[in-house]
Amino acid sequence: CIPVVALAFVYHNIIPVISSSLEGDRKKITTAIVVGTGIPLAMFLLWNGAILGYSVPDVAADPVLEAGAAAEQVAEQIVDPLKLLQEDATVGTYISAFSLLAVATSFIGFVLGLVDFIGDGMKMPTNTRNALPFIVTLFPPAVFALGYPDIFLQALEYAGTYGVLGLFGILPAAMAWKARERDDLSHLPTMVPGGKPVLALVGGSALVVMVQQTALYIQR
Repeated sequence: CIPVVALAFVYHNIIPVISSSLEGDRKKITTAIVVGTGIPLAMFLLWNGAILGYSVPDVAADPVLEAGAAAEQVAEQIVDPLKLLQEDATVGTYISAFSLLAVATSFIGFVLGLVDFIGDGMKMPTNTRNALPFIVTLFPPAVFALGYPDIFLQALEYAGTYGVLGLFGILPAAMAWKARERDDLSHLPTMVPGGKPVLALVGGSALVVMVQQTALYIQR
């Protein structure tokens, strides 16, 4: 669960693109990150509240019913809130559009971040229009998805555990730790307060989750 949540909320890969697009303006960058994170967070909380707040009929507590019959009756009376919304002609259209946009916007964010990252590794200028970084970004996962079309949910767990927590949890904390020890960077302002204990907490938390999930994968 934690790796999938981390994958859903990660936005670090798009920060370099935002920083270059906003020309390094710290106030604008902070506003973009806070607002861009706050809107989906509010939507997640509202959606979870609606789903978790749904009341399931407690017919299983009826002493007259046998266990099997009670469970069957509960299953028959449970209504999927999302299915109810989708059955409405008007609301169902908005639900489908929202689902499509949720996937599309996540896809766009990751593509932009990876294209910028790969272009930087290839010594290309920022916001390059060269097709090569896009090919390197899109072609391998497209081939993998076509070869293994049913691996999506399992891939989410592994990507969240080792990809997101490693690349966006451990690595940034280690980089910031190392940067603060360099004398030639001592003139730069400290972006993250709390000193090394905070960096250790961030990197250590990600490492603990990785170890815990690895143990669960081994037990399967």
